Amino acid sequence: MKKLTKTDSYPKIALHAIDGWLFVHAEEILYAIADGNYTRIHLTNNRSVRVLKKLKAVSECLSTMHFIRIHRSHLINLKHIQAYTETETVTMSNGRCLAVARHRKATFLEKFTHI
Repeated sequence: MKKLTKTDSYPKIALHAIDGWLFVHAEEILYAIADGNYTRIHLTNNRSVRVLKKLKAVSECLSTMHFIRIHRSHLINLKHIQAYTETETVTMSNGRCLAVARHRKATFLEKFTHI
């Protein structure tokens, strides 16, 4: 995965999965969860893909877009958040609730309120 910029004319990214390559639009990514030395990326079409990169590498590739780390194990697409609760969890557009780490809360709230 290469780091994307807002000026890239080709909006798809290549995900190197265990069984080959999958090309998706960044907007199709709901969130990513660390899975050891891999990352499980959850997509809008109710699919998930296990990619051969750590979450840190995936996060760096998507950092110029609407993605933010909310936990050491969670990277989310801000465009797919439905709710944020007082219990420090976000609800994603597929209904999944993910915890926001206390030390990442301020950064999350700053970005979340500037969508």
